[in-house]
Amino acid sequence: MSITTSITQISDSQDKRLQHEDAAHEKRKWVRLTSMCNNKCTFCLDTLAHNETMASEEEIKAQIIEGRRDGATRLILSGGEPTVHPHFVKFVKYGRMAGYRRVQTVTNGRMFSYPGYLKRCLDAGLQEITFSVHGHNAKVHDALVGVKGAFEEEVRGIKMALADGRPIINMDVCLNKGNIKRIPELLHHFIDIGVKEFDLLHLIPFGNAWEEKHRKSLMYDIDDAKPYIEAALKLSERPDIHIWFNRFPPPYLEGYEHLIQDPYKLNDEARGRFEEYELWLTRNMPLSCRQKERCDRCYLQHFCDTFEETQDKIATDRFDAYRVSTQKDPEPPESPAPYPLLWIHAKDLSEAREVAAANTSPQLILELESYDDAATITDLVPRILRVIVDQVDDLKALLDADGEFEVLVRLNNETAAFLKEAYPKGHPRLALSMKNFDLASDVVEQLPDLQEFFEVYSADIPVENVPECVTGRAARPRTTVLDSTQLRRDTPDYGSRNVGDTGGRGSILNMLDDITVGDPAKLRELKPTVLRASNMPVITKGVMDLFGYAGHYISEHYYTKSIRCRDCRVFDQCEGMHINYVRARGYATMQPLAADSL
Repeated sequence: MSITTSITQISDSQDKRLQHEDAAHEKRKWVRLTSMCNNKCTFCLDTLAHNETMASEEEIKAQIIEGRRDGATRLILSGGEPTVHPHFVKFVKYGRMAGYRRVQTVTNGRMFSYPGYLKRCLDAGLQEITFSVHGHNAKVHDALVGVKGAFEEEVRGIKMALADGRPIINMDVCLNKGNIKRIPELLHHFIDIGVKEFDLLHLIPFGNAWEEKHRKSLMYDIDDAKPYIEAALKLSERPDIHIWFNRFPPPYLEGYEHLIQDPYKLNDEARGRFEEYELWLTRNMPLSCRQKERCDRCYLQHFCDTFEETQDKIATDRFDAYRVSTQKDPEPPESPAPYPLLWIHAKDLSEAREVAAANTSPQLILELESYDDAATITDLVPRILRVIVDQVDDLKALLDADGEFEVLVRLNNETAAFLKEAYPKGHPRLALSMKNFDLASDVVEQLPDLQEFFEVYSADIPVENVPECVTGRAARPRTTVLDSTQLRRDTPDYGSRNVGDTGGRGSILNMLDDITVGDPAKLRELKPTVLRASNMPVITKGVMDLFGYAGHYISEHYYTKSIRCRDCRVFDQCEGMHINYVRARGYATMQPLAADSL
C-alpha cells in the first residue's frame, strides 16, 4: 500500500467519523404510530410491546409538535410497523409542517411495494426510509420475518424508492445465526442495487430472540462469525459506503474503531426501556432480563452492572464525593449522605465560595472554568484537597499559591508541552489525569499522543485515568463521585409519557399509581409484573434520574479494553480506556503487560 493510499484511507475514516458523529448527536423525536406489525420476525426485540393497537391521530400530532418544541430536528416515525397506520401519510405532512429538518421512517418496506402509496408518502415530504432487510434472498429473509413473499415486496419498494431519487435510502440488518454467513452477499447484493448505507444490528437477548423456540437458531458466536464480520468491515473502507455497527461489542471492531457505535445512543436504549428502569430506580426491581446467560450476551451489561452498583453505593453511603456544578445544575438536590468530599464545578472562585459556604463537607475538590483570582484562594485552602486545571496559566498560578493541596492537571496539547518544558521532574503537589471527552473528534483535536508523551515524561507523580501499559506505572484509582445530575428532583409525570416509550400513556407506571387508591377489582386485572412491583418497597433515598445516570455513565464509566488485554497481568485491576478515546485513537494504545517473571 502506498503512503498516499494510506493517508487517503485515514482521511476517509476521519471524515466518516465526523459524519457519523453529527448524525448520532442530532436531536431526534421518535414517535411510535403502532404496536402491531404485518411481519412476524423470529428475532423481534419489540414483540412484548405489540398489543395490536394504533395510536390516535390526536396523540401522534401532539407528540410531533412536542418534539419540535423540545428542539428535535429529525422526526422518526416508527412502530411496530408504522406504514400500516391508516394516517401515515398525514403524519409525514404534520412532520414537515412542524418544521423538522428530516422526516424519516423505519419500516419493513412492504407497503412501499405499492407505487401509489410510495408516491403519496414522498409527495407528503418523507425524506428518508430505513428498510429492515435480513437476508440476501427470499429464502433467508422470509424465514426470518415469518412471511412468505415479504422479500420480494420489500425489494420492489427499495428499487422504486431508489428510482424515484428523492428519499435517502438505508438499511437495517439484524445479525443472527440465520444470516451471519451470508452478510457479505447481502451487502454486495444491495450495494449493486444502489443502497450505500447499512446499519448492522447485533442481536441482543430480548423479545422473540430469547424465546426458547428461537434462541438456538438465532444466537451466534461472534468469534465464529469473524470472517463474515471482517468482510463487512472491509467493505466499509469504500468511500461511498457507510456501515454502522449497532449494539456491537466494541473490542471486536479493533482496527475499525471509528465504527464503534457513538455512546450517546445509550440514551435511546434507556428511553426505549424507560418503564423497566423506572421500576428499578423506584422499587429496586431489576430488569426482567437480569440473568447471567442473557447479560453475558448483551452490550448493555456494564451499563446495568454500574447502574446496580451506583444504587447500592447511594444506599450504603459509599461514595468519596458529591459533585455539584453551577454550570450544569444551578439548583442541585441535597446530597443523600454527608460524603467526606464536596466536588465543586463552577465558573470561578466567587461561585465556588458560595457553594462551599452552604455545605459542611470537610474537604473540597475545585474544578473551575477560571482561576484568574487564584491569589485570593487562601480562605479556602484549609478545606481544599485538590484543584483540577486544564489551562497552563492556571497550573502555574496554583502551583505557586500557598497551601498543600494537590494540583491535578488534565492532559491536552498545551499542558503536555508545558509539563515537559517546565516540570520535567514533576512537582510535589502535581498529579496528572486524562479528561474524558463527549466527542471522539475532540479527542483527535485536543489530546497529545499518549505513548509519545509518557515515553518522554517519566516524572514520579500520580497519574489517573491512563493505563499502566501506557504510563509505565500503576494508575491511581479515581475518586468515586456521585454527581448531582444523577439524582432526581421530581417524580416524572407518567401521564405524559410517549406511546413509543415502552407502553406509553397506558403504562405500568400509571397502573402503579392507580394501585394506591385501593381498587381491588382493578388490582386483579393488573399484570403480574405490576403486582410484583407494587409489593416492592419504594426507594426514597437518593433516587436516580435515568437520563442523568446515562449521561454520567457515558462520561465517567464507559470504558473498554482490547481483546488482547485478556492476557495482561493487570487485566482485573485496569479499567481500560474511555470509549471515545478508543473511537478516536484506537485500541493500539493499549499493549498487554507480560506476567512478572519469577
